[in-house]
Amino acid sequence: MKPGDTIIILPSIALTNLKLDALVGQTATITEVNINADIVKGCWVQLPGTYLGEREWYIPYNSIGI
Repeated sequence: MKPGDTIIILPSIALTNLKLDALVGQTATITEVNINADIVKGCWVQLPGTYLGEREWYIPYNSIGI
């Protein structure tokens, strides 16, 4: 998983907690991978369109499908 990779956003409890369930099923491009102590926590992704007026969103690791 690296910047430039395309992902699909999957349902998860973490995504629900962030109130981002509307993004499930969308594809996005990774812009930044969030790593803490060599463990991927999630990624900043860019959507092909906007959601709530924004194109870039943080997606938790367990909602990232490759």
